[in-house]
Amino acid sequence: MGILFFLKEFNRTDTMYRIITFDICSVITLIVLLSSLFFRKVTKGNSNNIFMFLVIVVLLSGVFDIWRIYYPLFHTGTPPTQFVLYDLNYLYFIFRNLSTPVYILFIFSVCGMWHEFNKDLLLKFTWGIPILVVFGLLIVDMFTHQIFSISPNLNYERGPWLSYLCICAIWLMAYSVICLIYNRHMLTKVKLFVLLSICPINILGILIQMYVPELMVEVLFTTFPLLLISLAVQKPEEIIDFDSGSLNFQAYKEELKRNFIARRQIRLISIRICDYEKIVLQLGKQNIKIFLSQVIKVLYSICDSDEYDVYYLGDGNFTILTLRNDEKENIIIAQKARRFFSSKHEINKINLLLDYKICYIHCPEELKDYASVMNFQRNMNQIIQENNNVVYLKEIADSKDFQIHHQIDHIISRGIINNSFEMYYQPVYSTEDERYVAAEALIRLHDPEYGDISPALFIPAAEISGDMHQIGDFIFEEVCRFYAEQELDKLGIEYVQVNLSPSQCIEVDLVTRIKNIFIKNGISPERMTLELTESAADIDPGIVDANIESLNDIGIKFTIDDYGTGYSNIKRVLDLPIDMIKLGRNFISKLDDPSM
Repeated sequence: MGILFFLKEFNRTDTMYRIITFDICSVITLIVLLSSLFFRKVTKGNSNNIFMFLVIVVLLSGVFDIWRIYYPLFHTGTPPTQFVLYDLNYLYFIFRNLSTPVYILFIFSVCGMWHEFNKDLLLKFTWGIPILVVFGLLIVDMFTHQIFSISPNLNYERGPWLSYLCICAIWLMAYSVICLIYNRHMLTKVKLFVLLSICPINILGILIQMYVPELMVEVLFTTFPLLLISLAVQKPEEIIDFDSGSLNFQAYKEELKRNFIARRQIRLISIRICDYEKIVLQLGKQNIKIFLSQVIKVLYSICDSDEYDVYYLGDGNFTILTLRNDEKENIIIAQKARRFFSSKHEINKINLLLDYKICYIHCPEELKDYASVMNFQRNMNQIIQENNNVVYLKEIADSKDFQIHHQIDHIISRGIINNSFEMYYQPVYSTEDERYVAAEALIRLHDPEYGDISPALFIPAAEISGDMHQIGDFIFEEVCRFYAEQELDKLGIEYVQVNLSPSQCIEVDLVTRIKNIFIKNGISPERMTLELTESAADIDPGIVDANIESLNDIGIKFTIDDYGTGYSNIKRVLDLPIDMIKLGRNFISKLDDPSM
């Protein structure tokens, strides 16, 4: 009611009446939006910084739009009131005409074109010409007043050059649409729709204010699309890791895909804290957040440029990504990161010394596509042998060991398709019975290109990729077939020991599938003993316990392998129907040491 009363008074005291309620709503909305960007930690990365600047520009255009209308009402002094009013109108025009160019820069960043914009003179020229024209017209207008004029009684009057500003604005909007259509494959359909919708909404606002001057809706018609961008494009829950405040794994994957689609050269500094799980246990939940925030803060300070983005990928993995082709500067940053991770870290009086790996990578020269990068970073612990130093991928990329580690997912898939897996059986000798009583099933992989692949390499990789489920079925099938064909009873072999992987332990249909394999091959379940590690038994106790008990009910025996290498919870083991426990070598290696 107070606002309505004031507007009525304003209508009676000023011949240049404007309905500024829309501007007031816009300013309040933009202040809330700007505050939420800080509150939601949408403050890192080039796109976020440009978006924040865009919000500030639109906010200032709204502030000066209100101020230039209110100023004559509240100013009680003598001239230069007219000159001040000119200044306020020029400030409004500056920020109002700056919003579209900044929006185009935001498009370049979101579409991954920032590097091209920095290098391409044609892009800069087509973007910059209308901006120069606008600011040139505003400078000339200070002397000619052809865009607008302020009469002695402080009335605002439009000039003939105002249409030129509109033409420049339409030029820039069309330019933004062309950029979005050209780069549509870089965006999801929702993001593309939201970014494209800004232009018609802005044009509608310009037309309304042009033909109904008393309705001050231009800023409002820019504010609404900014809210849509905040909700649909700059969604912090999708791109921000809230523990570290950095860009997250999802943002990293999207940026990688955009750059590979556009065939850009990118440089990666990949960092992994090898003993991250131990650090989590040492620090606790709250302190680990402090630690991650400190790491991200230091990495950003080391980069000290918008041309570098820092990502936290989870589980102690960080990546610095840049399109900058300055090898000297990139290597300096990698070495600074090495020095930081090598130093002592103190978190709430807890001292940490980190064990880490750092690798500097050229893409697509050394890792040619998105899948290659994902595979490398997933298996970086196994691929990079050297700790606590910067490893340059180009120096090891040609070695056979690197190629096997790097191509391991492809090697496993090829082995499944070509049936390259083989089963070997290691006899188990009983010193009590003085004879062979069992056999342990061992799986091996022979690749036609790389030869024999170690199980210590392909089994963990298959666990991560999900191929272990298919490999596990192959093992059960082959063991049952082997037992049926070889008549092992004549050799005194009572059962075969088969390793059960962690991923198999939590399969909800494990029992049904194993039963079907036994029935298919005519093998009694008593002929098989399943081995699992104590850590595998603790992945999902509910599912694991149910599987073990159901399989034990049909006659399958169980063995815990390498006991003593995990948390060694004896109560947990005793609660399960376990027939045998194999002690790990590390568990008993020092039993005869008198100092222990």
